[in-house]
Amino acid sequence: MKISNLDILKNSRLAMGLSLFIIAILAGGLIAKEANRTVMVWATQSDLAPGDLIKPADLKSVSVLLPESAKNYLSTNAQIVGGLILKGISSGDLIPAAAIATAGDALEHRFVPLTLEPTDLPMDLQRGEIVDIYAIPNRDSKVISQPQLVAADISISQVTERSNAGKVSVLVILNNDQVLPTLQMLSDSRLIIVRSI
Repeated sequence: MKISNLDILKNSRLAMGLSLFIIAILAGGLIAKEANRTVMVWATQSDLAPGDLIKPADLKSVSVLLPESAKNYLSTNAQIVGGLILKGISSGDLIPAAAIATAGDALEHRFVPLTLEPTDLPMDLQRGEIVDIYAIPNRDSKVISQPQLVAADISISQVTERSNAGKVSVLVILNNDQVLPTLQMLSDSRLIIVRSI
């Protein structure tokens, strides 16, 4: 039996068509599999600053592909309404787990006002920034004799304009165990706010 060139051409086209069909099915399956790896996490609908309490209107759920870093963000299964914002989050950003204290954990944080000299903090310090607080001894300091770190990675909740006395008031968010050491340093030394980079 003789096979003509036309038959070979027809068979090769059929084989190629079947191959493309199988590839398309496999590609569709892979895309569907990747889509199933997405997770639902919380994102913000508006800018949130340290000290804000999360309200339902602040949240939206988004589906994202986070293969390895999903644990760093809050699933929509997490109940975070009423949680305390510790680090500023811009509108539309995913909410990192480290940026909030849940309603129960919020009891572990306190708003502490510090009155400082204008030269003891960055001139353009703003709400939402993360800073470190250092103490340097005064001439008559009894607690410390050299500079030391009082609290690290502290969120700024509010910065007020200079008072009549030329001082600047800064409201910081501290853990419960940081409050007394900070107040003790405030009464015995000079506090300096250093911006984190």
